[in-house]
Amino acid sequence: MSHGWFQTAPFAWDPGTATLRRPEPLGGRAVTLRMTDAPGGGGVRLAASRELGAGPRAAAEAVVTRMLQLDADLEGFPVAAAAVDPRLARDLEAYGGGRVLAGASLFEDVVKGICGTNTTWRQAVASINRIAALGRDGAFPAPADLLRAGDDWLRAEARVGYRSHAILSAARAAIDGTLAEIEADSGAGDGERAYASLQRLAGVGPATAGFLVLLMGHFDRPAVDSATIRATGAAWFDGRRPAPKEVLARVAPAGEFAGLVLAWATLRAWQRETGLTAGAAG
Repeated sequence: MSHGWFQTAPFAWDPGTATLRRPEPLGGRAVTLRMTDAPGGGGVRLAASRELGAGPRAAAEAVVTRMLQLDADLEGFPVAAAAVDPRLARDLEAYGGGRVLAGASLFEDVVKGICGTNTTWRQAVASINRIAALGRDGAFPAPADLLRAGDDWLRAEARVGYRSHAILSAARAAIDGTLAEIEADSGAGDGERAYASLQRLAGVGPATAGFLVLLMGHFDRPAVDSATIRATGAAWFDGRRPAPKEVLARVAPAGEFAGLVLAWATLRAWQRETGLTAGAAG
């Protein structure tokens, strides 16, 4: 529940059992993955709707690692948060905040990120979920699925408006290897190059690119948008609307975690505003 992705298909969150579910194509068939806290904490328990062989099991573990950022090194994050706002640091320690939920692929994150630009979150969720319905057996659609649906369907049925062009461009970027190259740069630790490459995608500006590299595990780049300005204005600037450079200066002491600290300041404000916090700490 670190941000709104958990409300978007194919994710499904059950607060009663603190279980995150989603179907994934593994081994040529759709398998529903169920993720919960491991007994005793300190990890994630992964269950599947069908028994998996070694190959699909490894693929499932890889996708869960990406989605839950299980390979992210957060050593130093609490100290970084305290350098910006001791109250936020204490809040995150009690809540358990740190990693943020990502999609199963960069393609999924890019499509969802585009859907969330210049619109309300409720409208974004509705569009994302209509797009997700194109997928096979409940999984997130493949790039070819979106290309088959086409511009008219995206505008009339998914109701993404002018964003349809950018979404189709993202599908082509997934097919021609552009997104794979960005993921390779990210995996090699070059978050700066990944950030620059993301901005060359249609419909992806600096704020969206900053959010996407955060989901890729690069926590140093603050993504300043209207939501962060509103949240930090209330928390750090006595209710006035700060300039983006003021927000950047405020989180600068967090260094390599500046983007993650800003994200969590915004996320905690959003959670309190919407009441979407019950059961989130496990």
